[in-house]
Amino acid sequence: MVLTDLEGLAELKKPVPLTKMAYDALRRSILTNQLTSDVIYNEKGLAQQLGISRTPVREALLELSSQGLVSFLPRKGVVVNKFTRKDIEEIFELRYLIELASVKKICRTWTADDLSGIEQCLEKQKQLLNQAENPITFMEIDRDFHVAISQLTGNKRLVSIIQNIRDILQLMGIRALTTRGRMEKVILEHANILGAIKKRDVEEALLQMRVHLDQSKDAVKIIKSKQ
Repeated sequence: MVLTDLEGLAELKKPVPLTKMAYDALRRSILTNQLTSDVIYNEKGLAQQLGISRTPVREALLELSSQGLVSFLPRKGVVVNKFTRKDIEEIFELRYLIELASVKKICRTWTADDLSGIEQCLEKQKQLLNQAENPITFMEIDRDFHVAISQLTGNKRLVSIIQNIRDILQLMGIRALTTRGRMEKVILEHANILGAIKKRDVEEALLQMRVHLDQSKDAVKIIKSKQ
């Protein structure tokens, strides 16, 4: 008998590529400080630790390097990047320029369906706060919040810059989120930004984004001063 009705047969999930698995594992280890900036790592050792071949590990490291999270040392290995106060100043200077411009533009152009992604990010952050989740997940959604705003500009290059900046900031900012009350403040700041955007109040949206960036910068600087 030949069966022709296959409606009950679930589609198989595609396996996750080893490079993606290696990237996720290494990135999380960097953000949780399991891989530190005072150690030189080699591909062979990392591959053995992950139980995979060196090729996907190298590809993952190349991706992390392109994001500014690690650097290759010729004939030595790879290190997690350290960030100086000058790095912090430069990155936040870029954030002010780009994110304020993004908010100014979308305040005038958003439609009813545009804000759902931003709203979802805010709700997820509230849920994570109540569940006392790992700050890494909170930081990832924080990244999504800012990327979602930039995407509404319709400028792909701007979005790419924001994504790259946020990857670097995750390494800087993950410890800043663990400071007392910072997660709660981030949620309030995000809510104020979204509220101003919804009202199409350009000046208020710019003010709230500037306040948020000021607070984020100060939090990162405090952590840096203690290192």
